[in-house]
Amino acid sequence: MTRSNKLSASVLASALVLTVITSGCGSDDKKSEGTTNPAASAGSSPAAKAPVTIKMFNRVNAGIILENNPVVTQAEKLANVKLSIEAPPINNYTDKLKVMMASGELPDLIYNWGGADASMETWAQNGLLLPLDDKISKYPNLMKNITKEMWDSVKSVNDGKIYMIPKTNIVNHWGYMVNQVWLDKLGLKAPETLDELTNVLRAFTKNDPDGNGKADTYGISQVGVWAPSNFIANAFDLPLTNGVKDTDGNYKIKEKMSGYIPYLTYLKQLYSEKIMDPEFIINKSYVDLEKLNQSKVGIIPSHQYGVMADLGRDKDADKKFTFQAPLKNSKGEARSLVTVATWGGWMISKNSKNADEVLRFLDWGNTPEANALFQIGLKDLTYDSYDPSSKALVRSTEQTTKVNTLTSTYMTLANAINGEGAIIENADSPEKLAKFKEQWAAAQKKMTTVNVPAVRSPKLLNLGNTIPDLIKEKDEQEQKYITGEITVEQLKSFLEKKWYPATADAEKEYIEFMNKLGK
Repeated sequence: MTRSNKLSASVLASALVLTVITSGCGSDDKKSEGTTNPAASAGSSPAAKAPVTIKMFNRVNAGIILENNPVVTQAEKLANVKLSIEAPPINNYTDKLKVMMASGELPDLIYNWGGADASMETWAQNGLLLPLDDKISKYPNLMKNITKEMWDSVKSVNDGKIYMIPKTNIVNHWGYMVNQVWLDKLGLKAPETLDELTNVLRAFTKNDPDGNGKADTYGISQVGVWAPSNFIANAFDLPLTNGVKDTDGNYKIKEKMSGYIPYLTYLKQLYSEKIMDPEFIINKSYVDLEKLNQSKVGIIPSHQYGVMADLGRDKDADKKFTFQAPLKNSKGEARSLVTVATWGGWMISKNSKNADEVLRFLDWGNTPEANALFQIGLKDLTYDSYDPSSKALVRSTEQTTKVNTLTSTYMTLANAINGEGAIIENADSPEKLAKFKEQWAAAQKKMTTVNVPAVRSPKLLNLGNTIPDLIKEKDEQEQKYITGEITVEQLKSFLEKKWYPATADAEKEYIEFMNKLGK
């Protein structure tokens, strides 16, 4: 995915009529390579009438050009809408979103990457968002594709109402992506334990894996202390999501988990040895991936689709990198903690005059037709052939270049239908698809999947609103410990004197919530 300055544009419909494939993800889907008649897609296309303009604020990956975009034009045609899309770059989308929400000048449809987070709660409490409970049952595709667990996961912890339409997602299993070329050159294998990881990181840093004769590489990078380091944290039995018990069988806040201090101490070791990217603390979204592609680091956290998804940025990603399972914990398990499969969600401005039209648009977005359009694009323009049963997709090099400027999984209104995507992103040849399946099958054999329930514990989830300054201070304390500016005793003192007392009520409520679930 190359960067572009053309990420924000008002998109107007044209008279262009293009073909789009109708695909599905269930076992009853049939192979189809023909055109789709919108009128024949029962329940997917709104009744013909004058299209309403929907103003939309979305998080779209770099490289997508929205102006005169034929995929968007086709979406407008099929959904019978006009779209005016503003899409700030991914790296500062959240900041731009907060500024826009604070301005009071809101579009109709707003994407919140963080899902039903503290920001959403604040916006709902401030009367900026439309409650949707009395409306969603009218839209069959929303009710069919979005599960009860997904709806429960976005209910406000303050008033129990729904202010967000979950963006359904494929299930991501987090492990890591590694430069396989470096491993092979140095005669190493992908690490499965903490000791093996440490040895690989030292080799990637000190043994000139890129062969340029310079000491200019690091073993690993990530985005911040916690995002998303599941693959390392698992080695310390430290779950980075609420809803998982500690090693003693009890629920606790993360900072009281047995693996919390050991995990931070390990990062401190990597930092002091200078075998970890020293900028990891300040890295923004996807900066770690950029450094991997630039051969500055050898490992980053990733899910199973990461290598293929990276082909949009590096056309040789499938030749350079492999996906690997999380590290083993004290029981020898490479745990994959799987939460409710959503990818943020869609909010509707309370002042929108087009709420029903927006909901109809989202209802269409939760159909195989919409999912295929946004994930695959347009036949002959962005692909040659597609088989929904096997997810086999064939594109030319020119079509691959084209699709990366027109659409992606970031453009989807729902990124999964019945839990599956239309394609394996960028696996646009039999060889790439086979490579993905081979790596994923190998990683699955090593993984133990743990399904984690959605936690809706108001006080815990509202800490971002109730103690924002203390959260910032805790983050700073963790960072200072890793960089050697404070001792572990000073970190523990902060936790005991400030953090634990301030979060005691939230922890108590959380524990009671989980015990009631009986998980």
